[in-house]
Amino acid sequence: MKSTTTTLRMRSLVRKSLTLLAGGLLVAGSLTACFLETSSSHRSASSDLPGAVPVSAQVLDSAASFLGAATGKESPLIIDNVVFVNSALGINDVPDDPMNLYGDLWVLVRDDYGAPVLDANGCVQPVASEPIEWPDGIVRDTVPMVLEEFMDGQFKCTVVAGFEEFTIELEIGRLNMVRTLARNPDVFGRALEEVISNINAALEVRSDPAGRLVLVTEQDGELVEASVDAPRDNLAMYMALMKEGRIAGYGPARRVDGVQMPPQWLEISPTLDLGELAYLRDGTPGREGGVGLINGYADLSGTVHNRQEDYQTQRVSYVQYVADSDCHYQDMEGDVWTRVFAEEPYYGENIAGFTTHADDARRTIVFMHDVIQDEPETELATLPTPAGGRIGPMEAAASFLGAASNKGVPLTVDGLVFVNTVLGLNDVDFTYAGEIYGDLWALVRNADGEPILVDVNDDGVPDCPQPIASEPVEWPDGIVRDTLPMVLEEYMDGELKCTVVLGYEDYVVELELGRLNGVRVSLTNPGMLDRALYDVVNTINASQGVKLDLAGRLAYGVLGEDGSTVVYKTIDSPRAGVSLYWALMRWGKVEGTVEVMEDGVWVTKDIAITLDDSVLDAEGLGYLKHGSDECVADPANCGIKRLPSGYVDYRTFTHRSQDDFAGVEVAFVERTPDDLMCGYADRTADLWERVLAGDAYDGANIEAFVKQAEDTRNIIRFVHTVIQDPVP
Repeated sequence: MKSTTTTLRMRSLVRKSLTLLAGGLLVAGSLTACFLETSSSHRSASSDLPGAVPVSAQVLDSAASFLGAATGKESPLIIDNVVFVNSALGINDVPDDPMNLYGDLWVLVRDDYGAPVLDANGCVQPVASEPIEWPDGIVRDTVPMVLEEFMDGQFKCTVVAGFEEFTIELEIGRLNMVRTLARNPDVFGRALEEVISNINAALEVRSDPAGRLVLVTEQDGELVEASVDAPRDNLAMYMALMKEGRIAGYGPARRVDGVQMPPQWLEISPTLDLGELAYLRDGTPGREGGVGLINGYADLSGTVHNRQEDYQTQRVSYVQYVADSDCHYQDMEGDVWTRVFAEEPYYGENIAGFTTHADDARRTIVFMHDVIQDEPETELATLPTPAGGRIGPMEAAASFLGAASNKGVPLTVDGLVFVNTVLGLNDVDFTYAGEIYGDLWALVRNADGEPILVDVNDDGVPDCPQPIASEPVEWPDGIVRDTLPMVLEEYMDGELKCTVVLGYEDYVVELELGRLNGVRVSLTNPGMLDRALYDVVNTINASQGVKLDLAGRLAYGVLGEDGSTVVYKTIDSPRAGVSLYWALMRWGKVEGTVEVMEDGVWVTKDIAITLDDSVLDAEGLGYLKHGSDECVADPANCGIKRLPSGYVDYRTFTHRSQDDFAGVEVAFVERTPDDLMCGYADRTADLWERVLAGDAYDGANIEAFVKQAEDTRNIIRFVHTVIQDPVP
């Protein structure tokens, strides 16, 4: 069993979070285990009457495409993802679902409908990350489970001690937004209202090669086409198709003149010519409603996905890199089946076919977003050795956290506080009802990032946070404010929790974490970051040296194919980036103790950077090995300091964007429509001016830390985009 201080802190956070859930209570023990009551005999039977007309294949195809569009580029879909989404959205009727929707899930052995295949004891069977030898000496592809009594004669299923490291955590990525619906269905109602309004305002509606909707509208006298690509809009349409069998449903509840108004029913206009997409409005002839249920799980048995049939007639445009040409970048067009999937065949039915169809839609979107195909690898562009810029552990920590963030989801002060709390860097006792596992709100905070509490029951004690409103709202007292009214409610054994006044839930600003949502895994699997840090340090120590790329990410050198040339590879894994951030914040350098599992046994490892000082100093990276000057002079002065409240103290941190990035050249490809020969040109420009728009930010404290992380994220996004529009 792990016994480090950090692990104990994380487990303490898990215990605390159980009593502080704003959206309802979780049963203690369910965070990392499944319950015996999940036996298939307890699940509901099919909701369809005999002889009912099944949902049409067209509806299911569009549902899969919309789910793929909501997923995001970096998270491939597997069956467990679809089951998670369907359960969170209430499409699956599985009240005894063996995994907790607010915790992080495992990849499980499932049947053709997505239901978990239980073992002889009624426990789920987690898929193992590698073949492992069980206690009985047999090597299997699953993780052994055991029944344990945990409370008043109740039993739970849990992983056999020593095998926790082999479970596979489910990567949810952008689909984490479905958690929001469990507490705030109006968020999706608002998204459905907006997308239906946009459809009804369109002159024409069709689908793109990935199956997303394309709306044709008139703007300033010209026809404009735009794909519906917002994740929340696509997820709202997915939910509508799965529940109603067509794009229809209730919009959000509204508060008008202080009165709570019920949600309104929404549909696509009957006068809009949808052509071949008419089924999105009309549904399946002879059927009312969406998918039925098989043992409580969505019946997707009507799905048939033949990749070649679905994609060989879909055309996609892209930019092809051509080495032996004066114009290296050329506009081309091809069919998706050949260009995206390289004619790799696939045929599947039921939830497996549905999932693959959704992931194929995601892969097609990724292809269209990447734009340039087959571009050769180029030498890593690096930051010059810093003379007075980022030379310390805190600066590096900010960059590493920014690199671990999602390219499309900005990091905020609220996001940083959440990450620090989950990782145990904030040593705080919760004083308000906040969710570690659910979705968080943007709060009013002071300059140190601490939430500013208010006294809601006039007892002289500030007790509740102030959620920021998505728009100015009128409170019950008739005053319009930029925050939401809170109230204390009794919810268990006389304990009180803070919650938003009824009717104002629609106005909370949900915290989006993007790829940083992965830090949640640390709560249920503290060894995850230990292993990631252990692996990345071993990679660095086995390298030919390290550098910082243009965004400030760490890159390590390896020998190329010729055995002599050093090629640098960026450390861009979110988990690796968070683990480096975690190390620098705790220790002030990449040197400390971790616990990893080897052969089913927890082993303590001392880790440190072992590259020669001269190699590190040549790139200004000596702090990775030794820490800051203060740390070298006084080893007890390494790592973070904390405020009296327990929050990380950022007051001495400063950031000036110009210091780090001005004068550094960045290469990119620019569209040149006036160039009739090529249409594209290679460019270089000053990084600070071209990417950060000459932002003369100069600040301090937690805001500055977030700004440096955001500078990193924005530079990464620019570099990955490659082709930029013409400079105005």
